[in-house]
Amino acid sequence: MHFALPTRGNHRSSPFLTNSVSRSYIPARRPLYAIIVFVIMVFVLLRSLSGGERPADAPHTVMVLVLNRTSHSTDYINKIVENRQEYAKAHGYGLFKKEASDYAGGKTPSGWARIPAIRHAMSTYKYSEYFWYLDQDAIIMNPSLSIESHIISPLGNLIRRDVPIVPPDSVIRTYRHVPPQRIQFIISQDKTGLQPGSMIIKSGAWANYFLDAWYDPMFRFYSFAKAEQNALEHIVQWHPTILTKLALIPQKTFNSFSSLSENSADTYEDGDFVINLYGCSKPGRNCEKEFNRFWDKRKTL
Repeated sequence: MHFALPTRGNHRSSPFLTNSVSRSYIPARRPLYAIIVFVIMVFVLLRSLSGGERPADAPHTVMVLVLNRTSHSTDYINKIVENRQEYAKAHGYGLFKKEASDYAGGKTPSGWARIPAIRHAMSTYKYSEYFWYLDQDAIIMNPSLSIESHIISPLGNLIRRDVPIVPPDSVIRTYRHVPPQRIQFIISQDKTGLQPGSMIIKSGAWANYFLDAWYDPMFRFYSFAKAEQNALEHIVQWHPTILTKLALIPQKTFNSFSSLSENSADTYEDGDFVINLYGCSKPGRNCEKEFNRFWDKRKTL
């Protein structure tokens, strides 16, 4: 049996070709659609990576203050906050202030709270570059010194190279040739090791990695003798990714100890940037009395 064939000019008689648009028109439009979609995707990706434009009022530097009110008077806490507010206002810095209890860590010492607090500050001030954590038992004595002019700009001359991470004779030492442009973490030492009572961290992916590594539960619940301080020394010594971004600077630069503090590498002298009353809560000492002794001696702007 033979079936009738369509005539030569009747190609559109098939029921499957219902679209009235010419086939030759469709391929010409598809490349244009693809280009538009691609451009939009690239724009969205770049904007998400950059976080948008930096607002004009975003502070370049943010101070981080974690308050532990236990055994301290309201007057003492208010003076600490006033000291930080005065300095932040004078230099156009942000001030991130939280309670240690906001970062409850179970049975771990309250000193661990500084790590999630810095992380929290970075997420709050996402356009800021430097974050300066300073212990509450410290006073900014010479507020005329800015972080930029006193530490960041002359950093290349401040870095202590080829010195043991844990004095006096740690096998792991700071690198000799790390340029200041590579530095993401600035800290000092006392006579026993790294001193996280005053430290500066540059925000970014590396900072997130570093803070997360430091705050790892394995370290928090390991029962180090000096808690977060010993944990910091451990990861700095055994993780080159962290050591290569670290700048160890003289303690006197931004963390001078009181003459009553043990193991001081640099004891406070008039004109120093900061005095840290490290260990003032130990038996035989009184944080508020020591604080008030220096409070009226501080310079103001």
